[in-house]
Amino acid sequence: MGILGLDVERGLFLGIDFGTTNSVVSIYDFKEGDVHTIPIDGSNVFPTAIQFEIDPEDPDKLSRIFGIQAKEAAIIYPESTVLSIKRWLGSDEKVKIQVEDKEYEFEPEQIAGEIIGYLKQKADEHVQEELNLAGEFSGCVITVPANSTDKQKKMTKEAAKLAGFDEENIYLRLEPAAAAISYAVNEQKDKKVLVYDFGGGTFDACILNIQIDEEDEPNISILSTYGDNHLGGNDIDKIMMDLIYEEFKQMTNGEIDLFNLDTDDGVSKRQKKTALVRLQQMATQAKERLSSAKSTKIVLAPFLQEPKIVNLNMEVSKEAFMHHKRVNALGDPAELFEKMEGKSVEDLIQHTMTIIDECLASAKLEATDIDEIFLVGGSSTIPHVQEKIKEKFGKDPFKSKMSPALSISRGAAYYCNMIMMPTVRGPIVHEKTIHPLGLEIAGRRFMEIVKEGMDIPKDGLIIEAEKLLTTNFDYVSSMAIVVYENTKPKTKENVYVYEEGMKRLAGTSLRGIPTAPRGEEKVKVMFHIGQDNMLKVMAKSMSTDGVETELSVDELYE
Repeated sequence: MGILGLDVERGLFLGIDFGTTNSVVSIYDFKEGDVHTIPIDGSNVFPTAIQFEIDPEDPDKLSRIFGIQAKEAAIIYPESTVLSIKRWLGSDEKVKIQVEDKEYEFEPEQIAGEIIGYLKQKADEHVQEELNLAGEFSGCVITVPANSTDKQKKMTKEAAKLAGFDEENIYLRLEPAAAAISYAVNEQKDKKVLVYDFGGGTFDACILNIQIDEEDEPNISILSTYGDNHLGGNDIDKIMMDLIYEEFKQMTNGEIDLFNLDTDDGVSKRQKKTALVRLQQMATQAKERLSSAKSTKIVLAPFLQEPKIVNLNMEVSKEAFMHHKRVNALGDPAELFEKMEGKSVEDLIQHTMTIIDECLASAKLEATDIDEIFLVGGSSTIPHVQEKIKEKFGKDPFKSKMSPALSISRGAAYYCNMIMMPTVRGPIVHEKTIHPLGLEIAGRRFMEIVKEGMDIPKDGLIIEAEKLLTTNFDYVSSMAIVVYENTKPKTKENVYVYEEGMKRLAGTSLRGIPTAPRGEEKVKVMFHIGQDNMLKVMAKSMSTDGVETELSVDELYE
């Protein structure tokens, strides 16, 4: 590998695919004009896991273990290990861990920041020791699912800041767009491409239009994107867990509930937690073995040692796994289990096909219009996924020499190159808005201001509301400005903010407006969206002596 160029004013940038199950980091090699994935602890794919323990030098402090060691430690210390933190981002729920009978609480972005900070530390060491470069990574391009809410993006950005990256040098980019760059960088023909991104925790379908310009560089436009932030390989693992757990319930006559830590059924909390982590890991391993085998053996001996020894020894066929309908909550929140109850692996994969249909419809395309299908994410390697893709599109997915698990990080590194060396030619992605954005108005109606699929210029998109807001009561001196995101757009005249898919982002008040009879005082509202799809809202009274306010939606959530 060549030496990274240092003639960049903004320092080194790291491309980060921060995944639910695994994470990958990559850098751009200016000498070779290519991307290099940095091995973390000896592997290109790093488990997104952290385990806490008492610092041996200071009993009042916690020390951390990351990656594969943390994932393995979860078997013995499940209560002090955090897995799949990405699914917590966007949530107000605290992450609780227990170390030696003492409970600790963290914000989700704090845990994510710890893990990203470890990735940064190891990447810094790599360029210093292996590439003989001084300094460290000051900036990053970190990818997010296409269907991310504004709050999830804000918390991801905050995690990167906590990890030690300069706030002004943290860029968010969409995962399918990053994957498309890694695909399109060697493309020489105009094509319409479907990115099928099936990761550990999320699924995104994204249709891209790739056009080769006069200088033989690809220009990438996002035609449409749809996704599900709670559909991924973890949910497929849960179906295998469910199948094994049903066997366990039969063996114990349903007398032991591993997911109820407070019931008195003769099994300690510690042993239940350990059994659950072993169950989860065995389910993941069995699922992976069935990718290339017709059946697999599952042995957990002993699975429990109290109040009596319970050994699990069962054979699971691929057919039984694919068609097993989930019946147990397995610790999932009620809302998530309601979505997954009665679903099989076949059902979940079929749901990804339904999302693809929505994506095609939004782009006003047919399956026959798609020239190439690019698979991204570890779950996309499931043979049944590739069978369904071929059935739907009449062609096999693109056979890439690159692992689907590495493509997003590599694409993020190409983004880094564009930021660090803006005069260098390369793939260009034309960013678009993902969800409609707007305000709550009288009658709890949603007034759409920003439509989905709008082009976002390099300097950001500024949209002024077509209608001025007016006061609803006589002689008031303030007006509520409440911003919503419509994650499930509907084609009807009136949409209300309490409907499914409506996400309240932020709220403020425009105070000090001149008092006047109802309807006379008017307020202009403008939305500004950056290329990372982060939003700012400006509101201004139209009176001569009016007032104005600016609401940074990425900084205010209630």
